[in-house]
Amino acid sequence: MSTLTQIPASRKSAYKRPYKTRSQRRERDRRKYDENNDYKFLLRVGIAIGALIVVAVICAVRGMSETAI
Repeated sequence: MSTLTQIPASRKSAYKRPYKTRSQRRERDRRKYDENNDYKFLLRVGIAIGALIVVAVICAVRGMSETAI
């Protein structure tokens, strides 16, 4: 008796998989593109807010050090 495993018959072939229309594929690609752009936008906004906070803290520290003299 051989020790080879058998492929289960329940696996669907490529022809039996649900067919996606061109419009469904385009919609999926648009959604992926939009989500990627949203992520990039939020990342840029986060970096800009972080830079503003750093500038504000530096100005506050300089202002406190000048009044201490």
